[in-house]
Amino acid sequence: MSPATPPSPKRRRGLPSAQSAIGGGVLGWLAGIGLAARTLLECLALYGSIILGRGRLDLPAFTAALRQAGLSILPAVTLVAAALGVILGRQAVSVLQNLNLPGVLLYTMTYAVVLELVPILVGVLVAGRAGVALAVRHATLVVTGQMDGLLVSGINPIRYVTGPVLLAMLLMSFAFLVWGSLVTVGTAYLWLFLFSDVPPYQLLDAVRNTLGANELREAIAKPLVFAAVIALIATVNGTIAGRDPELIGAAATRTMIAAVTSILLIDLLFVLWPEA
Repeated sequence: MSPATPPSPKRRRGLPSAQSAIGGGVLGWLAGIGLAARTLLECLALYGSIILGRGRLDLPAFTAALRQAGLSILPAVTLVAAALGVILGRQAVSVLQNLNLPGVLLYTMTYAVVLELVPILVGVLVAGRAGVALAVRHATLVVTGQMDGLLVSGINPIRYVTGPVLLAMLLMSFAFLVWGSLVTVGTAYLWLFLFSDVPPYQLLDAVRNTLGANELREAIAKPLVFAAVIALIATVNGTIAGRDPELIGAAATRTMIAAVTSILLIDLLFVLWPEA
């Protein structure tokens, strides 16, 4: 008799895959959406209890999340924003020399930077750093059995892990929006001032006339919505990763792809919303 075919390593260890952990197909999507909604509700409940004095925030975890979601990518945000400003300034000089329409160009450039380029840039960088790290943290808790330990101890894993990280992502996304816009627009305007003789008052008029109350609200809302969606995606992908250590990397990859896709789709909704 030929020996029986040995089971695969995953089946022999009884480790479910990412799909079997929550189910595939339509039911899997619905379960993932339900988990994301539960995550959002748990985080809001945590913040509400903190405001009412009935709960407390894990300050060490919050501080670590601020460092991870903010300070670690500050050089990248600054460098990319400055490079973007130089690129826009260089292109604007060419357009001004050919068309001599400084007002229209400055308004368009300011609008594009503050409402489109910088929010998307911040969202992608936060997704690549904080979002992926959050997904890996959740997946690691599941693989090592710490998730079961938290549940047995009566600790809510979502409030314990996602709560501080989501708050840090929201704060740092707002801060990066302000900083990235200042660096990008400032660098572009400096280039125009030095190489195209555009007077400073015209640059200030472009900012004042382009960014009204509605534009500022939209610019602030975008990175905050991006951060919340990234945290929900990371929590879902990390939680359903399964108990195979090899699936931790898959959860991180899925988080990055889903986060970037969601950022672009949400930005498209912001663009189409006034027309609807």
